[in-house]
Amino acid sequence: MTKYYMERYLKDQTFYKIQSQSIIDNPDQRIVDDLSSFTGTALSFSLTLFNAAVDLISFSNILYGIYPPLFVVLLVYSIGGTAISIYLGKGLVTLNFLQEKKEADFRYGLVRVRENAESIAFYAGEDNEMQLLLQRFRSAFENLTRLLISSRNLEFFTSGYRYLIQILPAAVVAPMYFSGKIEFGVINQSVSAFNHILGDFSLIVYQFQAISAFSAVIDRLGEFDDVLDSSGSKNLSEPLEKICLTYCSVKSFPTSKCNGALSPEKSQKLLDIEDLTLKTPTSKATLVRDLSLVINEKEHLLVMGPSGSGKTSLLRAMAGLWSDGRGKITFYVKDREETDAHTSDVDSLEVNSQNMNGELTRSMNRNSRGVFFLPQRPYMVLGSLRQQLIYPTWTEEVKPASDAAKSAGMHLHYFTNTCNKTFKIGWQMEWLIAVGRVALAEGPLAVNLL
Repeated sequence: MTKYYMERYLKDQTFYKIQSQSIIDNPDQRIVDDLSSFTGTALSFSLTLFNAAVDLISFSNILYGIYPPLFVVLLVYSIGGTAISIYLGKGLVTLNFLQEKKEADFRYGLVRVRENAESIAFYAGEDNEMQLLLQRFRSAFENLTRLLISSRNLEFFTSGYRYLIQILPAAVVAPMYFSGKIEFGVINQSVSAFNHILGDFSLIVYQFQAISAFSAVIDRLGEFDDVLDSSGSKNLSEPLEKICLTYCSVKSFPTSKCNGALSPEKSQKLLDIEDLTLKTPTSKATLVRDLSLVINEKEHLLVMGPSGSGKTSLLRAMAGLWSDGRGKITFYVKDREETDAHTSDVDSLEVNSQNMNGELTRSMNRNSRGVFFLPQRPYMVLGSLRQQLIYPTWTEEVKPASDAAKSAGMHLHYFTNTCNKTFKIGWQMEWLIAVGRVALAEGPLAVNLL
C-alpha cells in the first residue's frame, strides 16, 4: 500500500499541486503513520470480528436452549448499550482526526529546526523557535485534553455497562435450579455463555475508542485518496482555460523535416512562446499578457523585472507547473532514438485540456531530451555525491561510478559515499553541483530561476 500511494503521490506532479495549493495537511504522515495504523488495525479488527462470529454461533445455541428470554434480554441490552456508546463518543472521531493533524504539525516544526539549525543559530532565534513550537504543542495538548475527557466519560459508561448485568443470568436461572428443572452445572454454563455472548454483542461498546481512532485514520486516508484521484483524473483545481504545452522531438539540427515541410529555420528553434497569457492558480490575477518570443540555438535570454512581476511564474508555466491562462509553449527537443529509421523526423506530444495523460511522460522526457530547469533553491537529494550530480536522471540500474573507478585503480569510496544520509553543504557548493548537473545533462536548453 505504501508503494501504491507513493506512486500516485509522485505521479503527474501531484505532490507539487498539494503543497502549492495547500489542499491537505501532512501527506507524509498519511503515507507513513496512517497507512501503518490502517493496515495493523484492519488486521486486528478482522481477526476480532471473526473470533466474535465463531464465539457467537457457538454459545447462542447453549444460552437459547437454557432460557430463550435471557437471550432476548441480552440482545436488547447490547443494542441499547451500543446506542449510548455512539452518543457519548460521537466526538471522538473528530478529536482523533485533529489530534493526528496537530501532532504532525508539531513534529514538522521540530523537523524544520533540525533542517535549518545553522540559520537559526546565526540568527540566535532559539527563543522565537521555542515560542512557535510551544504554540503548536499547546494546540496539540489542548486537543488531547478534550480527547481524554471524552474517553474518560465513555470509559465510565463502558465499565458500568460491563458489570451492571453480570448478576442477571444467575438471578434468572437460579429459581429454575431450586425448582428442580435444571442441574447446578447448568447455572455455570448459562453464566459463561451469557458473558461470551455479551462480549460478542457489545463489541462496539468495548472497542469504541479504538474504532473512533480507526475511523479518523480512514477519514484522513480517504481525504488523501480523493485528492490523488482528483489529480489523476485532472479535476484538481482544473482551470477552464489552459495553456497548451507542446514538446516536439526533432531528430537533428538544423535539417529536420516533417513530411518534407520543416524548414531549417524552424528546426533551429529551441523554444517558441505564442500569445501567452498567464494567471495565478488561486486568485486568477493576470501576470503575463500576450507574450510571444522565440529562442534559437546558442541564444541566451535574461528575463528581468521587479519582485512579483511574474518572472518565476513564467518559468512555472514553461515547466508545466502552472497552466491557468491561454497561449502555446513549444519546446523543440532532441529525439531520444535518432538511429531509429522508422520514426518520423518530427514527433509532437501536445498536452491540452482534452489530453492531460502525458504530464508524467512529459516531465521525464524533458530531462532526457535536453530541457533542464534549475529551481531558485538547488535541491540536494538524499544520496551519494554521484547521485547528486546526475540527479534527476539516475536509476537503480546504472552501474555506480565507483565500480569503474576501482577497476582503474582509483579509490573514490569517500567521495561516493560521503552523502548517503543528508547532503549538508554550503549554498555555494549547492550551486556548483546544480551547474554540474546542467553540464552533465548536455542539453541544448537550460532554464535557471534566480
